[in-house]
Amino acid sequence: MKKAFLASAMLLALAGSAQTEKKSVLVGGGIALRTGEGSNQFQFNPTVGYFFADNFTLGGTLSFNSQKLGQVRSSEFGIGPFARYYFGNANTKPFVVGEFDFLSSKTKSSASSAEIKSNGTRFLIGLGFAAFVNETIAVEGVSGYSYSKFKDADGSGGFNLRLGFGIYFNRQSTRDLKRNVMGQ
Repeated sequence: MKKAFLASAMLLALAGSAQTEKKSVLVGGGIALRTGEGSNQFQFNPTVGYFFADNFTLGGTLSFNSQKLGQVRSSEFGIGPFARYYFGNANTKPFVVGEFDFLSSKTKSSASSAEIKSNGTRFLIGLGFAAFVNETIAVEGVSGYSYSKFKDADGSGGFNLRLGFGIYFNRQSTRDLKRNVMGQ
């Protein structure tokens, strides 16, 4: 019984470590929807990353945020790089993360038909986790400090908390997927 338990634990550890190995790919992101009396907000942020070394990924992220508060409607689009470094070989992997986005925003008021456009930047530095529910899919959380600054406006920063998901394609899962699709 002890040998079977030990063998199972070793297999889980090996499977867990393969998700963030060199040449793996991360595809993920999150969606948020908030509604209230007189206000609506929708956020979408897909990410794609490539593991250049074991546990180290570099990638890109897009962000889209649409919000309506009374007669004011605003939208924001962002694009930029991110970096993550993962720790450990368990099925829950903590990581440190840094992100930088170039932003473009537009705000309109239906009361005055005025439109304001602006460009800016945002960065986030924080900690996260990837809790794997199977060999390739993880529920992810990120928390940290985020700061945004738009042209001709004061910057603002504060605590950021985000939940999402990630799909981790390692070399073995990619080969298995090709075999299944190609019927080989």
